[in-house]
Amino acid sequence: MDTTGTSQAKPGLPVNRFALFSETILAGVIVLLLSIPLVTAPAAYAAGVAHLERHLSGRDDSLRSMWGNFRRALPGSWKLGITTAVAAVVVVLNLLLALVGQLPGRAAILPATIILAAAGAVFFLRITANWSGQVAWSGDADQPDAQVPDRQRWAAAYADAKNDAVRDRSGSLLLLAAVIMAVVFVWMLQALFVIVPGTLILAAAAIKIRSHR
Repeated sequence: MDTTGTSQAKPGLPVNRFALFSETILAGVIVLLLSIPLVTAPAAYAAGVAHLERHLSGRDDSLRSMWGNFRRALPGSWKLGITTAVAAVVVVLNLLLALVGQLPGRAAILPATIILAAAGAVFFLRITANWSGQVAWSGDADQPDAQVPDRQRWAAAYADAKNDAVRDRSGSLLLLAAVIMAVVFVWMLQALFVIVPGTLILAAAAIKIRSHR
């Protein structure tokens, strides 16, 4: 049993759990701020997951590198960003209408909305986590090796996410559990919405590392 307060991200590389916790909270708050326009959420989450991956692997995890990742992820993310924003608005409207009893076909539409929202959130996390896998980082985040052209990374991440969803069903279930826990946290105390992005990007990074070993 480890009593040193550290864990292993990979052989020979110790990771301080308390440092990881603080890095997760900080990265989550930044992701939340970058996601406020909604259409920028995919790029924000991609940058957040990449940031935690870099922290776990002992590479540059400065705020400057995270901002660089966000700017790099933004081109090509607009289609997913618009889709995410529209889906979020529809889900919220359905839930609000159901809450006041004004949702037509509530018995069928409400469960369908919840199921589709959960599945969409898991797939969203899969896609954003796989974005950083399309870049062969050589050192500093501002100087990656060109593995996949910028605007093609999201298409490749989408394809990888579909494959991972089929190949790693247990990982998808774990991501679903993370999404449900995040919802429960906010339901218990609304102020906890601040930490939700951090918990989700940590879960996405962990599942990606686990499934790609």
